[in-house]
Amino acid sequence: MDIQRPPSKKQQWLKRAPALALLLVVILLTALAFATLDKPPAVDGERIWYGEVERGELRREVSASGQLVAPNIRAVTNRNDGIVEEVHILPGDRVDADDVLISMSSPELEEELTQARWDLAAAEAEEAVEEVEAENRHLDIVAQLASAEAEYTGAMLELQAQEELSDAQVYSTIELERQRLQVEQLKKRLEAEQARLDRSPEYRSAQERATEARLARKRDEVAHLESLVERLEVRAGSAGVIQEVNVTEGERLTAGELIARIVDPSLLIARLKVPEREAADVLPGLPVTLELGRERIAGEVIRIDPTAIDRTIAVDVELTTEDLPTLRPEQTISGRIELELIAETVHVPRPAGVRDPNQTVTVFVAEDDDTARRRRVQIGRLSTSRAEVLEGLAPGERIILADMSEHTDQETIRIR
Repeated sequence: MDIQRPPSKKQQWLKRAPALALLLVVILLTALAFATLDKPPAVDGERIWYGEVERGELRREVSASGQLVAPNIRAVTNRNDGIVEEVHILPGDRVDADDVLISMSSPELEEELTQARWDLAAAEAEEAVEEVEAENRHLDIVAQLASAEAEYTGAMLELQAQEELSDAQVYSTIELERQRLQVEQLKKRLEAEQARLDRSPEYRSAQERATEARLARKRDEVAHLESLVERLEVRAGSAGVIQEVNVTEGERLTAGELIARIVDPSLLIARLKVPEREAADVLPGLPVTLELGRERIAGEVIRIDPTAIDRTIAVDVELTTEDLPTLRPEQTISGRIELELIAETVHVPRPAGVRDPNQTVTVFVAEDDDTARRRRVQIGRLSTSRAEVLEGLAPGERIILADMSEHTDQETIRIR
């Protein structure tokens, strides 16, 4: 019969090898899992940037963008109805005060002017006729006065003769009284004719004034209509640059419609739109640095709009630089308003997410090139690009400026 032999030690190890290998793998995976759990999370180094804490001067500024604005704008309107025959200007053209912007026509107005001129000519002819008639009336008065004076003189002579012959009873008493009565009547007539002659200049002057008043009214009417016809050619009225044109050829306009806007390019201001949360410290008189491409222009705050529109406050800035570059209205411009100059303080480039002053924020301070540790920092006053540090950071330290809000629950992070 066969005798069963016990397995050798080598055979026993070969049987146990798979189980031991599996156990070893489990142990290694468990150790790796614990090591991974304890390892800080990694952050891509290309997605973050750093800023160094410094001590020194901090210039508090507010940045804003806006446009160049012409405060002196002239709105050109037409004075009478008409049809636009020709438009002589385009936006951007420079014009002088006497330059014609558009030419209009108005047949009704021209016909009214023609009728007014005919009425004036007729009134002037009537004045000439009235002048001749007035002269004739004066001559009639002179002739009637002369006739009355001759009749009175003749009656007086006859009365004197009758009185001299009354003693000889050549004339009766009744005839003598009748002659005296005639002399009295002729005397009154002479006095009346003399009075008419004396009043004649006054009457003639009053008549001339009335005639002149009628003529003046006619002349004023003609002059007014002529001025309206002249204004069918609408002129600029002031020198400047055409900002906009609001009419086209063939369009019928009523009096008072907007023809164009003219701006004075020699007097421009910058109108910046400052976020309302940053506008509280902006005051008139603060210095401003304006940026137009590569150009730097000095300015000064002159007006702050009291009303917020779309969460911004309009701030007007006067341009104080003497030699200004070529500027145009509505050009885009940016500016930095200097609020104050802090002589000595600790400050750092403004981290992402820091919007309000005097707050405590969480930042990551770089310990070396590979790791950064979380720290609570007290922020003070803010500028456009920098923030004042009250507590938590020392000059020379570096912090991560990128938004790290998703890692604020981690004590340490790795930079890979």
